[in-house]
Amino acid sequence: MSDSRIDKAITLGSVKKLIFSPSGKVLWIVVGRDNEHWSDPDLGFCTCKDFYFKSLSGGSECYHLKSIRLAAKDSRFVTTEFDDGEYVQMLQAIVDDQSALLCRR
Repeated sequence: MSDSRIDKAITLGSVKKLIFSPSGKVLWIVVGRDNEHWSDPDLGFCTCKDFYFKSLSGGSECYHLKSIRLAAKDSRFVTTEFDDGEYVQMLQAIVDDQSALLCRR
């Protein structure tokens, strides 16, 4: 994976940190070529295909996780705040999007 793809994601504002208040819960989203991917750098998890096909088999992290790690380190991400009441709706939207993607392929 080229660093230019990671730099591009950060520069274009594709790395998004969603903060829920007052709990302080955080979700990270990276807007990819075709979809938005939920990634959790603390868990080392991403909803992209590369995570399933490469990362889980011992390969390197997907560019979404790498982008989040670098963006967080450099404080170069887009922050959006939500009320805690929207947390479950956001998770449901992520699940629905991923389900739709799985059914398409």
